[in-house]
Amino acid sequence: MKKHLSKKRVVLAAIVTVALALASGVAYAYWTSNGTGGATANAAAGSNTIGITATGVAGIYPSATGQTVTFSVTNSGNTSSPVGTIKLDTVTSTGLCQTMLTAHPNQFTMVDVPVTAPAVIAANTVTPVLLTPTGTLKWVDGAYDQSDCKNAALTFNFKSS
Repeated sequence: MKKHLSKKRVVLAAIVTVALALASGVAYAYWTSNGTGGATANAAAGSNTIGITATGVAGIYPSATGQTVTFSVTNSGNTSSPVGTIKLDTVTSTGLCQTMLTAHPNQFTMVDVPVTAPAVIAANTVTPVLLTPTGTLKWVDGAYDQSDCKNAALTFNFKSS
C-alpha cells in the first residue's frame, strides 16, 4: 500500500523546511558577523580652582625696598593643579585712592615668583599650603602725591600660571 502525502503534510513540511533554513541562516549570521563602534565625549573644562593668599602686604607704603610677601594656596577642584609662577595681577581700592591708582597705573610691582615647592597642589586641598620662595612687593615711590591711599584698604590680586 502506497502512502500519499496529503496537502496538509506538504504545507507542514514546507514550513518546517523554511523555518530550519531561516534558523540556520540566523545562526550563521550570528556567528560570523563583525562589528565596530565608538564613542565621543568632551573632557571636563579646566577651571581656576587655585586660591592664592598673600601675607606680608599689611602696612605697605611707597618704598624702594618693598616688603616680603609669602604665598599659600588651596585647590577647590577635583583634580590636582600645577602652580608654576605667582604674578601680581591687579591692585584696587575705593574712593580717592582708586582714582589715584587709575591715574597712575603700575605703582605696585613684584618680580614673578617661580614656585619651587610644592609645584602641584592636590585636589580638594582646603588647608592652605605654603609655597616657596617668597616675593618682594614694592609700592613705587612716585613723583606725585600718593597720600590719597594713606590708611586706605588695598586689594592685591595675584594669579598663578
